[in-house]
Amino acid sequence: MPVPSLNNTCHKLVDWAGPLLTKEELTKTKKVVEHFLQPGGTGEVLQNELTEWANQHTHSNWSAPVWRALYLESRDSLVINSNVFYYLKSKLDEKACSQANIAAALIVSVYNFISLLDRKELSVDMQKDMPLCMNQYCNLFSSTRIAQLGTDELNVTSSRKHIVAIHNQRIYKINILDEKGSIRSPSAIESDLDCILSISGKGQNIGVLTTMQRDDWAESRADLLQVSANNREAMTAIEDAAFALCLDENTPEEITEVSKQLLHGDGQDRFFDKSLQFIVFKNGKTGVNFEHTGVDGSVMLRLIGYLYDTIDKVSFDKKVCFDEKGSWDEKCSSAKAKKLLTPEVKEIEFDLDDALAQTIRAAADAFCQHKANTQTKVLNFTQFGKNQIKQFGVSPDAFVQVALQLAEHKLYGKCYSAYEAVMTRTFLDGRLDVLYTVSPESMAFIRNMRDPDCSNQTKIDSLIKATRVHVERANECRFGHGVYTHLLALKYHYKAVGRDIGIDTLPEIFTDKGYQALTHSVVCTSTTSEYGVELAGYGPIVDDGYGIRYFKRDDSICFNMTSRTDMQDKLEQMRAYIKQSLLEMADLMRSR
Repeated sequence: MPVPSLNNTCHKLVDWAGPLLTKEELTKTKKVVEHFLQPGGTGEVLQNELTEWANQHTHSNWSAPVWRALYLESRDSLVINSNVFYYLKSKLDEKACSQANIAAALIVSVYNFISLLDRKELSVDMQKDMPLCMNQYCNLFSSTRIAQLGTDELNVTSSRKHIVAIHNQRIYKINILDEKGSIRSPSAIESDLDCILSISGKGQNIGVLTTMQRDDWAESRADLLQVSANNREAMTAIEDAAFALCLDENTPEEITEVSKQLLHGDGQDRFFDKSLQFIVFKNGKTGVNFEHTGVDGSVMLRLIGYLYDTIDKVSFDKKVCFDEKGSWDEKCSSAKAKKLLTPEVKEIEFDLDDALAQTIRAAADAFCQHKANTQTKVLNFTQFGKNQIKQFGVSPDAFVQVALQLAEHKLYGKCYSAYEAVMTRTFLDGRLDVLYTVSPESMAFIRNMRDPDCSNQTKIDSLIKATRVHVERANECRFGHGVYTHLLALKYHYKAVGRDIGIDTLPEIFTDKGYQALTHSVVCTSTTSEYGVELAGYGPIVDDGYGIRYFKRDDSICFNMTSRTDMQDKLEQMRAYIKQSLLEMADLMRSR
């Protein structure tokens, strides 16, 4: 991934921030950018530092450590603020299959994927005719974000033998591979899970500690490990697990409730530091909650698509029997279930002193407040989808993004910065760049659309122009010529070596209104393939903003929308305005 031209990036900053600024603010931003670009100035020094790093690390990507640091340096709770969820489609009959049966099939299917990965037999991801970098798959399994003071670490091991299952606030280590390295039989795994589900009594709820602010959790984690060698061994077992399986007692049916349970849950039976948590509810519904440091959505969707294609092909032998009649005893007592646990299963228990027990209680209380400060709405727009939009002769994604801006303008009378994630995996170690979607062309369309005296043809022409600019910007980002990642990398190198290269204070370009307005994304969006997925979502990235994850289906568009609780009225209005804007824009295009 070539380092972009500093001149191009800075002038693009002015262009992209322009619609968000007053004339006075824009004039100031231009002066700040000119100063940053002066020969021998701070911009050139930082650019040279970045270019030198890229030249020295030719087998990597200058943006990769920047994105990793962006996640690891955040001190906020992972829950809602960072981790992302997916609600999975399934070919299994949730009414006919038990929770343990569905979870066992899921485990085996995931391990089959791991086997493909470890044998390097997974076919290369493609974007049209371009191969994509596969390195993120190395972070998908047996990986955990380790809480540390100041900056976390991402720990990835080659461990594959076991997973951890979490149920009733208890954590269990389950060996999935036998001594020969083969996957154990699905029926044996199912029986292990049945035993775990039959054990009553609440456990220690260690997982709630991973919902804390990162520095707080880092201190508590250090205290936990100091208590005993058993605690260090127990934490290693969790962190080395291929993934976490959350056997949730809840039975969410309505899609908004499923969304909430997958995004944050109720503060138990989760371990948010694990890169990958599969959540299987008591009613068989299934989802994923993943930690974002090492993995982006496109990689997760490849795994999810594989599960959708294969989970119903997992073959179960006759179930292991635990009663004299030859069937699983559904009323198996907790004590009996514990005795029936096979040597392949071990409960992980920690030695807790009074201070740690109090920390767990306080973390649970804080989590309740954190969860209560987040609202979720789902808009399943069924009037039309991408097939209809294509008939209008415009990009479906650009059409939706312009509709989001129109909705925001109806709500606020103006547009704030809006963010769409764009994958850059066509480059080695590529992650993302940020497509800022508000453009002079989209604002012109909105003004026309809201002007009763404007002709339909003018509105149509301006809509088409706005969608074309959106596609152009998306391609710029896709091929490494966005604004956000380049400027973030310059800021990263200032923090790392600024004093060493004679820059003692943060350059004004980063504190100026132009950069601040552009990077304060009130509307944060993303979209990807919807294969194998019912819904996906995340929290807002700013307190006065919205997290909007959407899927464009052939004949519908599904939006998962979040905000802070004090904005719940605006969230409901935003949902209504999105629907209204989509309908108005479609009517406009049909009027040709």
